[in-house]
Amino acid sequence: MKKFLRYIFSGVINTIVTYITSIILLKIFNIFLVISNLLGYVVGIFVSFYLNRNFVFRSNQVGIKKQFYKFICACLFSYFINLIFLIFFSYIFELNDYISQILSMTTYSLTFYYLSNKYIF
Repeated sequence: MKKFLRYIFSGVINTIVTYITSIILLKIFNIFLVISNLLGYVVGIFVSFYLNRNFVFRSNQVGIKKQFYKFICACLFSYFINLIFLIFFSYIFELNDYISQILSMTTYSLTFYYLSNKYIF
């Protein structure tokens, strides 16, 4: 249970970083929604790996490169799930960009926790 609570806490931090990055790129720099979402997740990947490895799962395995490779694969898979939902919410349901981002980020978080817990760490 403690691990799950740490995951939620680190997820909140990572979500805030990813969301703020995406929205700044979208609204201040006028970068297309899908591109700003992608760039937000790139920033979030590095924050997430650090927090998950060191804080959530407290991994001390020496194969950090192998873990990072698995982590990236899980991120990509989770990102594509996120992207499907982002397009669905934004373009099909025509929700505003803020709500679409939040809802699609939730799908990413749930998918990624499962993969991190069962596959990576």
